[in-house]
Amino acid sequence: MPSIKPTVLFSNQLVKIVTPIVPLNCQLDGGHLLVEPHRVFDNRMHASAEEAMQLMAASMLAARALTQVLEVEEINYQEMGNWKLGESNTKKMQIHIFGRSTDQRYQIRGESIRFYPRNHDIYTQVYQPLSTGVILQLWQAIERQLQHDPFIQLMT
Repeated sequence: MPSIKPTVLFSNQLVKIVTPIVPLNCQLDGGHLLVEPHRVFDNRMHASAEEAMQLMAASMLAARALTQVLEVEEINYQEMGNWKLGESNTKKMQIHIFGRSTDQRYQIRGESIRFYPRNHDIYTQVYQPLSTGVILQLWQAIERQLQHDPFIQLMT
């Protein structure tokens, strides 16, 4: 697989919203974003109070952007650092934001997101990552939301 870097849609001193390098949910099914702390830790139990509040706010911000841009019906939030268990020192706190559209192509509407094994071909050969146009629209939606409560505090 080529070396691809995630696109940062938002970043402050404690958290960031990025596009995943390999999406676990196709753009056609509602898309996938990641909310990550800058400080590396295993799971939310190790977050400071301020990090916890900012992770929650950033996950809401990412969800609103997906809802506005891809017109998704629902959002699923998942913390899935355990996919890296068994690999030394690679478990990392991330909140996955999955959009769920009414017309599901690869997922089943009303069911939990289906995950294939980590290196399954569906992620790189079938799922469509967020297009450049959608990424730009998500960034613009986030910028608009940052002007309003409760997201103004993310800018301080």
